[in-house]
Amino acid sequence: MNKLDDYNHKATVHLSFALVLNLLFNVIVIVGGLLTNSIAILADAVHDVGDTLAIFIAWFLQKFSERGRNYIYTYGYKRFSVLGAVLTSTIVICACVVVLYEAFSRLFAPVEPSSTGMVLVALLGILLKGLSVYALHGGKTFNERSILVHLFGDVVEWIVVLILSVVLVFYNIPILDPLASIGISLWIIYNLGNNLYRSLKVLVQSVPNDFDLKTFKSEVTNIQGVIGVEDLHVWSLDGISNVLTLKIKTNMTDANSLFKIKDEVNNIASNYDVSDSTVEFKT
Repeated sequence: MNKLDDYNHKATVHLSFALVLNLLFNVIVIVGGLLTNSIAILADAVHDVGDTLAIFIAWFLQKFSERGRNYIYTYGYKRFSVLGAVLTSTIVICACVVVLYEAFSRLFAPVEPSSTGMVLVALLGILLKGLSVYALHGGKTFNERSILVHLFGDVVEWIVVLILSVVLVFYNIPILDPLASIGISLWIIYNLGNNLYRSLKVLVQSVPNDFDLKTFKSEVTNIQGVIGVEDLHVWSLDGISNVLTLKIKTNMTDANSLFKIKDEVNNIASNYDVSDSTVEFKT
């Protein structure tokens, strides 16, 4: 097994572990939210279901991505991960809107939650989410890193719920519960909205955010023998790997010179995370 295969195998194991922990926690947090009558916990429950779906998609695509190109998907299966991100983000955002509606209604008719029960659920949330973060820490694949960042944000959220719970143990301020749920839901909508926007930009083949088209074109034009660059197109397959096509206008005609220009173009492109490039020449 080479190093890349080893990384992919470890990624599958790590994501499987995180998936099992999150499935277990989904049951705990939904039951806990209903028993404690806490809309803040139920708001996080909605988010956690989305997390579990995201982890499942990441795990599935980690296995699925091992498939090579074929006559139907000539670029492979990488873009399926972007489609999964769009679906997951949309589902969770819609669910958060429902939670916001319920939370706003409770602002005018606060219901006192069981603060002791909230403390227990929050502690379990920090523990299980923390274990998931630990399992994914140090992962080399994009799937691991993206899920790691997301779960780390979850740990922070459950710390907020824990602080809220402790406050409610000593002070009878039930309105804090819907206020916290509104804050959590808005934070989720904001972050997933950004993720949805970036995912849609990939699907419509926008120029990647970290790809400076003018700088790249300038670097290629400075190659000896290159007169100009035409029909320059760049897009991303999955938000990580970029694809590039361009035409080089040159006064060179011999094969060795053209091969050297192409090699230099590919070297420059590699600094822009280009995994597949097509270079044509125009004399």
